[in-house]
Amino acid sequence: MAFLRKIREIDTMNTKNIKKIGFVIKHNQAEATQLALEVGSFLTKRGFEMVYCDENQKALLAAQKLGQSKGAEKIDAKLKLIPKEDLPHKVDFIIVMGGDGTYLSAARLMKEKSIPILGVNMGTLGFLTEVKKEEIYDTLHRIFAKNELHFSLRTMLEVSVIRKSKVAANEKAPEKTILQGIVVNDAVISKGAIARIIGVKVTVDGSWANTVRADGVIISTPTGSTAYSLAAGGPIVMPGLGCILVTPVCPHGLTQRTLILSDKKTIELTLDHTPGNVYLTLDGQEAVDLREGDVIRVSRFNEHKLKIVSAPNRDYFMLLREKLRFGEK
Repeated sequence: MAFLRKIREIDTMNTKNIKKIGFVIKHNQAEATQLALEVGSFLTKRGFEMVYCDENQKALLAAQKLGQSKGAEKIDAKLKLIPKEDLPHKVDFIIVMGGDGTYLSAARLMKEKSIPILGVNMGTLGFLTEVKKEEIYDTLHRIFAKNELHFSLRTMLEVSVIRKSKVAANEKAPEKTILQGIVVNDAVISKGAIARIIGVKVTVDGSWANTVRADGVIISTPTGSTAYSLAAGGPIVMPGLGCILVTPVCPHGLTQRTLILSDKKTIELTLDHTPGNVYLTLDGQEAVDLREGDVIRVSRFNEHKLKIVSAPNRDYFMLLREKLRFGEK
C-alpha cells in the first residue's frame, strides 16, 4: 500500500465530485486575468461551472472586452462573481493565478472547510504555485480527463494573541484575545524600523524552553520552512512531517538556532522586552501591533489539513531543485 500513501502525505480525490471551480487571481496582473478567463472557457466547454472573485470584477471585464475587441472568441459573457471568502462553501476546486502571496490569500480561507487548491505560477519563485503557466492545460487534462488529482495534505497552525489588562499588583489581570487566525506558512514577530533587539520568552506545554534576544522570531509550519524561516537560517523540512519550527531572526547569541518541536505541543511566546514597535504578521496577510507582556499562543489547527494540489509531473525534491537550486554544485 505504498506505506499507507507515504503516511497520508499525499491523498487523492475522484474528480467526478467536482462540478464548480473558482478562480483567485493576482491583483493588477493582466496576464493572470486573461489566462483565468481562457482557462475558465476551456473548463466550461468540458461541463464545469466557473466562479470568479468579485474583487477582480473590474479587471475581468476589462480583459473580456479587450479579448472581444481583438476578435477573440467570446469568453464567458456572464461572469459569475462571488465574494472571495465564500469560495470554500460555493466551489469544489480552486485555481489560483498568481504567486505565493495570492495562493496564501486563498489557503487562509480554509478555516471551516478545506477544498483542493491548484496554484499556477504567474511570477518568479512561486513555491506553493507549483504549476507553470505553460503547463496549465496539460495539468488540467491530466487531473480531469485522466483523473490524476493528487494533493498534499499540509498542517496549518492556529495562532492567538492574548493581552492582559493592567490592574493593581494584588489582582489577577483579565485576559483578552485580540487576534486569532490560522497560518499556512508562518507567524512572524518582528521589530519596527527603529526598534532595538526584542526579547521573547518561549515556553512549550507550559515549560520554559528558551528566551530569545533577536530582531524577531519566526514560527513556521513545514510548508513554511522554505520561506522566511529558510532565509533566516532555518532547515528545509518535508511538508508531511508533524512539527513546528521556531527560528530566531538575527539572534544576539551564536547558540540561538531553530527549535523543531512536535506539532502536538502548544507553544507560547511572551514579549518580555520591547524597546520600540513590535508586530505580529500571519502569512504576511494579517498584522497586529504587540505590546510588552503579550502572549502569542501557537498550536496545530486540528479541524482539517490544507489540500495543496500537486503538479502531476513533479515531486517535492524536483520542486526544491527547480525553485531553490537545491543540490547544485
